[in-house]
Amino acid sequence: MPYGAFAPTVPLGAERLGRGRQWAVVRHAIENAADTGRALWLCGEPGVGKTVLLHQAGELAAAHGLRVLGVCGAEAERDIPFAALHQLLWPLTRHADGISQRGRAVLRRALELETGPPVPSYTVSAAAVELLDRVARTRPLLVAVDDLHWADASSAEVLRFLQRRVASLPVVMVATAWQEALDRLDPTGAEVLTVGPLGAEQARTLLAEAHPGLSAPARERVLREAVGNPLALVELPSRLDALERGGRLPLPDYLPLGERLERVFARRVASLRPAARFTLLLCALAGPEESARLVAEAAAAADAGDAAAHLATAQRLGLVHVEDQRVRFRHPLVRSSLVRGADGAERRRAHRAWAAVLRPGEARQVAHLAEATTAPDESVAAALVAVAAATEARGGDLEAALFHARAAALSEDPARRGGRLVTAACAAARGNHTGLAARLLDQAVAHGVPADSRDVLDFTQALVRFHADGDVGPAVALLPALLDRLPGRESELWLPALFLLVLAAGFTADPEVWAAVEARAAEAGEIVRLGCDAWHDPARRAHGGHARLGAVLDTLPDEVGTAETWLLLWAAAGLDAVGDHAPLWRRMVDQYPYATQALAEAVSAYDDYLRGHWDRCLERSRAAAAVVRARGSEFNAAVHSYKAAYVTAARGDRQAVEDLVRDLRPWATERGLTFLVHRLRALQAACALALGDYETAYGHAAALTPPGLLPAGVSQFHLVFLDLVESALHTGRTAEARRHVAAGRAAGMDRISPHHRFVLRAAEAMVSEDVDAACTAVHTLPGSAVWPFERARLRLHHGAWLRRRGRRAEARVHLAAAQQAFAGLGAGPWRERAGEELRVNDAPGPAAAPRAPVAALTPQELRIARLVAAGLSNRDIGARLQLSPRTVASHLYKVYPKLQVTTRAGVARALTRAGTA
Repeated sequence: MPYGAFAPTVPLGAERLGRGRQWAVVRHAIENAADTGRALWLCGEPGVGKTVLLHQAGELAAAHGLRVLGVCGAEAERDIPFAALHQLLWPLTRHADGISQRGRAVLRRALELETGPPVPSYTVSAAAVELLDRVARTRPLLVAVDDLHWADASSAEVLRFLQRRVASLPVVMVATAWQEALDRLDPTGAEVLTVGPLGAEQARTLLAEAHPGLSAPARERVLREAVGNPLALVELPSRLDALERGGRLPLPDYLPLGERLERVFARRVASLRPAARFTLLLCALAGPEESARLVAEAAAAADAGDAAAHLATAQRLGLVHVEDQRVRFRHPLVRSSLVRGADGAERRRAHRAWAAVLRPGEARQVAHLAEATTAPDESVAAALVAVAAATEARGGDLEAALFHARAAALSEDPARRGGRLVTAACAAARGNHTGLAARLLDQAVAHGVPADSRDVLDFTQALVRFHADGDVGPAVALLPALLDRLPGRESELWLPALFLLVLAAGFTADPEVWAAVEARAAEAGEIVRLGCDAWHDPARRAHGGHARLGAVLDTLPDEVGTAETWLLLWAAAGLDAVGDHAPLWRRMVDQYPYATQALAEAVSAYDDYLRGHWDRCLERSRAAAAVVRARGSEFNAAVHSYKAAYVTAARGDRQAVEDLVRDLRPWATERGLTFLVHRLRALQAACALALGDYETAYGHAAALTPPGLLPAGVSQFHLVFLDLVESALHTGRTAEARRHVAAGRAAGMDRISPHHRFVLRAAEAMVSEDVDAACTAVHTLPGSAVWPFERARLRLHHGAWLRRRGRRAEARVHLAAAQQAFAGLGAGPWRERAGEELRVNDAPGPAAAPRAPVAALTPQELRIARLVAAGLSNRDIGARLQLSPRTVASHLYKVYPKLQVTTRAGVARALTRAGTA
């Protein structure tokens, strides 16, 4: 560029950053520069993106053939006469011979090309305009002035002279200036365009493109701190540690600003006297509830002078806003600038002042006291431990972890230091900050863990290894002995340790681990027994589970412990009852925001899938997976990923499902996570069924639950129950389908939960001798609308059955309802299948002699139909014909209506009748 440092850090266009109105004015001025000149000011707070617009204006002007002259006001040159003018006109000095002799002499002295007496600024202004006019007559000009507020007074006078006369010249002048500088600048002759902060969507766009790898928590914090300031959005994340950017470590209380941001915001406080800056530092370190009166008390405690006068001065400078005794910074980054700009001694002095005026023992007072302390101090460390315990009781595990870690740093006794680090790691792990927990655990082991902290160490090691990498080994090896050592439920550690062992048993399906759980379940009470029954062997143990859960929830006290909340959510998920008690879960999660967040997100996403909120399931699962992975938990990320895959499988996205299976199955198999391996196979069955690949679907479903068998090791057997029955019917295995339904009926599957009952009733209807009567009964079953996907599948089956019997009007009702339900879910393949059935149902009878259905097939369709009749799966057919399984499925969608069948067995029968099998 021929002028200044205008290049933006991230090259996003003005329109994308919500500057369309301002840019339209600038563009119009440049495009019409040859006809009329124009002066424009872009005004806004520092870092708001004025220079980006100026840079874009320079590029557009150059593209339109304008000569671009640039100048940047510099704070260091404010006292040098005509310093900015020198930058502007130096490229034009060779054109000075074309202006008047007087003008030429004036400019040469002003630009220090000749010596001589000083020249009045008005004569320099006239000479400068004369030169610009002469140059612009042959080629229109863009005069780009960045940071007009820093231009020296002599140059500013020349520029004001130019903007008042620019309308008669082929010159466009575009200048940037701080909003707060407008009072001392003269905009006469210029149009002022205000450039405000970015809107929420534009801010997200800029941040995503500048820092695509930023974790969700870090992204939200930066957006909140930047308040739409583009420079802050670009600069703040670059100053964070890689672990902080990735979400594996908590962000600092005050974000580091970086050199450019520090320059921008430090200027705002530079003019304050030291005492006033200290008062603002007190405000920056204060909590949101601290009043101006309390700020004054803290200032008095530090002997910092008249706080009220200091705040009044800061308010006049636009740094703070004081209203109703509340002090608010005009921009959050002024707060960070104050904290980062103060030296360590000043910050400790401010923390001591706050510790002196706040109530002793409360969290804020102790936190300030700790920040003011540099050497080990057991009294301060003990106060931090007390605050941490109170914080944990309110569910603030992350904050408690940080208090414990700070207490460890101030501990005088090395043994206590190690024990407090273990406690900090335990709190961080419970708060789903697995990366932080692992780091604290390593520090604890390095310092040495005392004997009285070994129980917490064993539990924390098991918890961290499980969540960090799905490694259940430490849980299986350490927790049974730990539970035996602890004094039962009297220990705060006993129930969380038992729940972790329950999770290990549920995900491994290991009988020995379940035996270890069962040996201790009686002591744990109904909450634990209910969860074990729902997940261990529900077909034989969970009868009445839904009612039992309701009874437990009805008798809950107002305050429920963290571990009890986990166990209740776990049991509710096993019984498909999460959505039945949504307000209660929200209240519990609000009480324990960190401890229950990951589990609550997982079970809520699963419930969204069951109840037809598929887009919300995807959004919730994917967002949660990103958060927990950023915090160092690969296990929870895997759980959220397969929850999202419930939807992608039902929508027939085979590539997404196979990608997940490829990535996750080896990982889960290596760690013995049998439950995840089973879920992945169930997803493959659901996806194949959606695509009409019934043979493959049956193979996956039967591998999990063979016809007529409900294995104890497949905890969520009901999720594949209907898939097995439906795929069996479509592949001519009616006897197997009926045998499976009989097994479900004999097991009392309908007594587990309303969803289990609906699945069994739907499967019974599909295999019934009188499908019409059986399906009608299920459609009217109370609560059937809660399960829209399975209900739509039953309607499709019912409608197809009616169509094949010539009952077209009745068939249309059910097929249309199914098609509408599938469309609402975004289940494309299912919707297309219902649409095909409708088209066949509504097709008029042939006017001439009927054409043999097989004759309607294309050669490729006939080849595929013959292979289907031979019993090959879509995958086998694809391998033989060198087609993808999805392409085979798409051909079958056309084959079925042409042959007037809906199953693979029907294809075989149609070909046999036509003699082409």
